This record gives sequence, structure tokens and C-alpha cells, in this order.
Amino acid sequence: MKLLLRTMTKGKRSKRRRSSAASLTDDLVVEILCRLPARSVCRFKCVSTTWRDLISVHNRKLPQSLSGIFTMHDAENMMGSVPHFTSVLGRDCPLVFPWFDFLPANRVYLLDCCNGLVLCNYWPRPAIDGCHLFVCNPATKKWVELPDSNLGNRPRYYCLGFDPTVSPHFYVFEFFRDHDEDFNLLVAGVEVYSSETGQWVRMEDNGISSHACHTGLHVFLNNGRVHYLTDDPAIAVVDTQGKACQSIPVPDNRDYGFIQQSQGHLYYANFEADNEDQVVRFVVYVLEDYDNQRWTLKHTAEAFDVLGRGSHNLARDFEWVAIHPDCNMIFYTVGWEKTLMSYDMDRRQVQVICTLGQDTREAYLPYVPLFSELQALHI
Repeated sequence: MKLLLRTMTKGKRSKRRRSSAASLTDDLVVEILCRLPARSVCRFKCVSTTWRDLISVHNRKLPQSLSGIFTMHDAENMMGSVPHFTSVLGRDCPLVFPWFDFLPANRVYLLDCCNGLVLCNYWPRPAIDGCHLFVCNPATKKWVELPDSNLGNRPRYYCLGFDPTVSPHFYVFEFFRDHDEDFNLLVAGVEVYSSETGQWVRMEDNGISSHACHTGLHVFLNNGRVHYLTDDPAIAVVDTQGKACQSIPVPDNRDYGFIQQSQGHLYYANFEADNEDQVVRFVVYVLEDYDNQRWTLKHTAEAFDVLGRGSHNLARDFEWVAIHPDCNMIFYTVGWEKTLMSYDMDRRQVQVICTLGQDTREAYLPYVPLFSELQALHI
């Protein structure tokens, strides 16, 4: 690939090299670009006007980057909540419309999102059979309903796992919880659904961290393992068979930590405080040495440069949203109106994106479009 770029971008090269590059067909160039990260494809638009036009024409075949954020909002005229989509690309119209009107459903509640697939609860038309669980691809409007698990009415939360670079199959992790003597919800076990087998596998009392987990703070990474943040604080790791693999200590002992996948690694972000428990510093770590569980400090900044000088109460004024999967950028909300912000760690720049509103639920689902057809999704 580097040889191809040098050949295409250098004007004074031998005729042999120029003819070699010129002999590559558009289809072959697209096949090469399909195997590269989305960030690299975006950068290669600058190689030439020919490459820019080629990438634009074949955009759906190439790796995609973060398009926007799915959120759930309280409905004005009905019980429950409704999905919204907020673009982060600076365009007037989002790439995805959040109606989910291709589903035979009255109401849809978004639970999780992973590499283009969305996990939802929905109530069918007419709503006489109760709530159902399904996985869909909003870009292709394909979906599949999952069979019922065996948890009954036990408290639970969900995690969707899907990595198209490793497997065309997806997994749904259904963590079920029990109350301790202080009525705290603790992880008691997990059921895992595999689209390859079409069945649920249940694991209970097998070493899974019993500590309370932070709903929504999980990452599917490292060849099919889900990582979720607990209140130890630590990161518990479970594989696609529901087996506990390990526990990864986090770099600090504070609340409000946040984990996500970016550029192929596990990232951890948090705020440091002074002796009076006032937020003073924003820090980001990356787990570059996964096997030895060694974190590397990626970025640090003064808290007021990220939050503004008046936002020191994290529990009241701040919510994590996402870390960009392909570049050093973090998204978050501030204030009661939940203003969506981005912070570029490379440029140390803050940008206001939009106001989401007070009716926004806490679950924020970053969405990367997937235009590939999957056999696992069918009606």
C-alpha cells in the first residue's frame, strides 16, 4: 500500500512505476482500500482528485467511520421514549433516520449498538404479545428476532457484540442481576446468544464479577470479549461462551470513569480531583499492552479547558457519550439541557455540536454505518 501511494503521489518517478500504478483498475484500488481502517481511507481522499472521486463513488463498500449518536428521548404524547439520531458530521441531514419504520413495531427502545448493528426491545403491532428482543441493521433495513431467553422477570442489562473484521456473526450478552443485603444490584451471571447457533448459553456462578456494573459502559474487543466497567473499580472481561476471563485494573480509583474502543485499543477516560474533591484535570489512558494490562497515559488537559470554568459537578453537569473509534476525539454532554460537545485531543479544541434537551435518557449509542449484507439478519 505504501508503494502504491508513493507511486501515485510522486510526480517525478520512472515510467515503469507510473505505468504500474496506472495499470491498477478502479475495482482493484477499491479492494485494497476495503482492507484499510476508516481513518486511512478518509486521509487517502487527499491523494488526488481521482482518488477522492473514486472513494466517494464507492463509499458504501469502504470502511465507515462514526456517523452520529442514537439517543432515547421521553415522548410527549405517549408513554415510554422514542429514538433520535444526532449527526456528528456537520451535515444538515443525518445519514440515518431513527424511525425504524421497517420494523413491525409500535414502539422501539434502543439498548445497544455495535459496529453498525442495533439491539432493541420492541412491542409488535398489535401489542398483545409483550416485549421482544431483536437485532437490526438500519443501513440495510434487515433484522432478526431473537428467541426468548430463560431469565423471566429478573433484572438485566444487555450488550451487543459484533466485529465484522473477525466474524459475520453477532452476540448478545444478557447480564442478569440480584440484590445484595444493601439492595445493590450485583451481576449474578450471563446468558449469551450467538447468531451462528441461534441459541442462548447460560453461565452462572463461574467467576463473573459480582460487583455492580455500570450499564452502558462496555466494549466488545479483543477477538470476541466484552469488557464492562464495575464499581471495584475494574474492568471485568467475559468471552462469547459467557466465561469470565480476567479482571483489568483501571488506572485510578475514582468514580465517573468511562471505557470505549478506539483505534483498535481499549481506552479509559476520567477526571482527576484535588484534595477538596474539585475536578481539576481530564485524563485519557490507552491499554496498548493488553496482555500485561499496562495502561499508557494518552492525554491530559485542565478540566476547565474541556468542561468550561463553571462545570465542576460531574454528577450534575456532565455525561460521557463516546470516544471516536478512529481518531483522538471524545464526545460528552454538559448542563441540564445536555449540550453535546466534542473535544479534539490533538488540537485541544472544544466544539459545540447541538443541544439534545432535558428529556434525553442516559444511554448514548455511537453509530458507525454498515452497508454489508449479513446472512445472520433475515426476516
